[in-house]
Amino acid sequence: MSSNNVLGIIFSNAYDELLPEMTTFRTMGSVPFAGRYRLIDFPLSNMVNAGISQVGIITKANYRSLMDHVGNGKAWDLSRKREGMTILPPFNTTETGMSVGKLDALCGSIDYLSSSDKEYVLLTDCNVLGNIDYEDMINAHIEKNADITLAYTRGIPKQINYATEYEFGADGKIVSSKFIGNFMFETNYSTNVMVIRRSLLERLLQEAHSSRFENLESLIAMHLVHLKAYGYEQKGYIRVLSSLQDYYNVSLELLDRDNMKQIFAPDKPVYTKTRDEVPAFYGISSNVKNSLIADGCRIEGEVENCILFRGVTVAKGAKIKDSIIMQGSFVGENASLECVILDKSVAIKPGKNLCGASNFPVYVGKEIVI
Repeated sequence: MSSNNVLGIIFSNAYDELLPEMTTFRTMGSVPFAGRYRLIDFPLSNMVNAGISQVGIITKANYRSLMDHVGNGKAWDLSRKREGMTILPPFNTTETGMSVGKLDALCGSIDYLSSSDKEYVLLTDCNVLGNIDYEDMINAHIEKNADITLAYTRGIPKQINYATEYEFGADGKIVSSKFIGNFMFETNYSTNVMVIRRSLLERLLQEAHSSRFENLESLIAMHLVHLKAYGYEQKGYIRVLSSLQDYYNVSLELLDRDNMKQIFAPDKPVYTKTRDEVPAFYGISSNVKNSLIADGCRIEGEVENCILFRGVTVAKGAKIKDSIIMQGSFVGENASLECVILDKSVAIKPGKNLCGASNFPVYVGKEIVI
């Protein structure tokens, strides 16, 4: 059976509270990453690479930049007369008001789910980074005739709400699950990627509506014992973002070529909105080491172990180290930055110094002048 028989659902706002510094005016899905991408590019590209041709993106608030980025889905070949990509804005009801969680958001999108003719639904968040083979996961789900397949990875789990760990039988079937109480030890923990039969999901949502469940994780956990639920281990480069520190660490991990090759595999490309820019300009006095430089940058100072997004200017005499500088930002002459994250269109005046630490990076919000 083809994986085209799958409807993709992406939660763009889930876990916004984990990155409050960067999600005040944007969704988690539209947080910039790796010089020219947004976080939503990764789950969206994974779905397209798996042959999924119908994707719904659930939003709640602050989604103007998300809409500007994904547009009509053309960059992902999802601009179509039938199926394609659909933005699902918050749905208000007289009973519940605006959706407050993933479960409420799905209940508000029940008409979209019901209108699809797909047999399966794949659900994911935007805080999971990796070039994930959804097609292999879907095929495993179909081969086992499973009701639910939940993706997991092995390691020390991140501290997020309703983080779940699993125990498995010999055949990979989930025999128990519980919310994680200790985040200090390795375990098999959920990456919040799920394949489920659409008819079952609709039935669970109807039950949730009548029973007043608070969250999707509790609803699924209650039914695991009665269903054919299997785990699917996601191997390779998988990162779950749970804080600004995670964002900083994972971003700079891309300066390792092995990590870069895993997340940007040539046979499974990561698509994004194209913005035509001139090539980066390196002045005579520039000195750049081990850095990721996007097009449109103008560098006349020193840059080491950094990620520079499109259109960044580093003036003569400026020194930047172990930092992330987002689109359109300006670093003036003789300024010094170390372990700093500059959001979009930030201006650092000449001679200014900002210094954080690798375990406590300094963050400067969008369009701030220092």
